[in-house]
Amino acid sequence: MAASGKDIKKSVTGMPDHVVWSLPASWYRDPEIWNRERKQIFAREWLWIGREDQLRRSGDYVTASPAGFPVFVIRHADGSLRGFHNVCRHRAAKILLDDAGHCDALRCPYHAWLYDFDGRLKNAPNFGETPDFPGTKLSLWPVRVATWLGLLFINMDEASPPLEQCLGAIKSRVEKYAPPAMVFDREITTEVPCNWKNYVDNYQEGYHIPQIHPALRRDLAWQDYRIINTGHGSLHDVEPRKGSGQPGVFGWQFPNFTFNFYFNGVSFMRMDPLEPNRIRLVYNLFRPENVAREDFEKVIDYGRRVSEEDQQITPLIQENLNAGVYDVGPLSPRHENGLYHFHEMVRAALGK
Repeated sequence: MAASGKDIKKSVTGMPDHVVWSLPASWYRDPEIWNRERKQIFAREWLWIGREDQLRRSGDYVTASPAGFPVFVIRHADGSLRGFHNVCRHRAAKILLDDAGHCDALRCPYHAWLYDFDGRLKNAPNFGETPDFPGTKLSLWPVRVATWLGLLFINMDEASPPLEQCLGAIKSRVEKYAPPAMVFDREITTEVPCNWKNYVDNYQEGYHIPQIHPALRRDLAWQDYRIINTGHGSLHDVEPRKGSGQPGVFGWQFPNFTFNFYFNGVSFMRMDPLEPNRIRLVYNLFRPENVAREDFEKVIDYGRRVSEEDQQITPLIQENLNAGVYDVGPLSPRHENGLYHFHEMVRAALGK
């Protein structure tokens, strides 16, 4: 395992000056590790779940289940955004069933318990008379809500720092390179049979580019691909080859959020963990207003091919992580400092 402590010397990449080993293979398949990650990572971090433009008027809502926690965010009559666990306080039914929509009231579809947009229980119809019924204590459990660049984030932990503080250097990098006006174009989702950390590992290094991504090998100076680790994420720095027109403005935010800025388009992506060996990739694609549809479609096709190449290799890696032959491997000090940073964050979160 990687050593820790203030006495360890670090290289220019931020890694210790000795051999560093990856997370154990068992951490990519063990249900107990997965349960700890749900509670100690996903229940405590800011998670991107949707877009603010989905909530234009009072009563508009979006639902999500990050790491299996059902939540929703709704536009309040006062214009604010309110977030709650999508769990009725009576018998645990989901209150809102669609991915997105509009409602005039939060009425549980199971026994018709009614809540207002502040999450307070207003009526428990036909429940019967109970003198000590704790109605005022049966409000929906709240979650925190924040927006950034029109993206909608939630956090289930009241003690976590604000979103902008967690974004840190990523916030300034994205805002520096983001087009001044972007139009949401489409959402693309796909499932991949691998652990969420497996996919983050793959995103966090350019070492695999020459073998897996022929277009990136052609267009980027991949040998100089650098990962600049920040407090809560990583900035990816790579120069395009002359004449390629493909910039390298990419980055990752713990635990599962990424941004990818190409010359004629922007994509935000998250790896939603569904179970230990299965994730859902969610892409939101944005077109800069000054970019023609034809040019935008070219860059979307470019990004799609890169993503498909990653989606082909990560399940093969997962098969071997599951096989019980491989345990740990050494991380390259030149190319895999992004993995080191990610793995250290996971270890710290799990107390290992």
